[in-house]
Amino acid sequence: MKEIKPKKCAVCREEFMPFKSTQKVCGTACAISLGKSNIQKQNAKAWRKEKKIRKEELKTHKDYLNDLQKVFNEFIRVRDKGKSCVSCGCRVEGNGHASHFFSVGSHPNVRFNEDNVHVSCVECNLHRHGNLAEYSLRLPRRIGQERFDMLVVKAKQSLLKLSIPEIKEKIEYYRGKIREMKKKAVV
Repeated sequence: MKEIKPKKCAVCREEFMPFKSTQKVCGTACAISLGKSNIQKQNAKAWRKEKKIRKEELKTHKDYLNDLQKVFNEFIRVRDKGKSCVSCGCRVEGNGHASHFFSVGSHPNVRFNEDNVHVSCVECNLHRHGNLAEYSLRLPRRIGQERFDMLVVKAKQSLLKLSIPEIKEKIEYYRGKIREMKKKAVV
């Protein structure tokens, strides 16, 4: 049989001689205190879980689109990491921006089209409003003339409206692609 050694109480930090090797506290008062703190932790965890579910239930179509936009933009930044700015050709510092050739507002049907969005430097995307003159010259070289022509045709087509289940599916798809690409980058 192993000799039981003195321990420090998990609550008051005083040294005590336990009766059992699994004993964590020195006495009844500390045991009650530890039990209350464990219950509080469990209640806080349950509340965080419930709050997440409630928030999910309150989400609108627009909220889901914004979630998809964030994931899609991250995918573009991971996909184009190390590439130059699509507009000016400079080296992109940090993550860069996911720059849309056809704007989200006027062409929502190509908002999540991978050929329509490429990494851009902050200067071009924010301060030069996408630097579209240069973007239009460099984009066909980056994706090829045939894909560029198809993008132009898709941009002129009627409005594409995604349902919430379709949006959720796309979010999971792009999250999976991001994980996959990050794994490859590490290996």
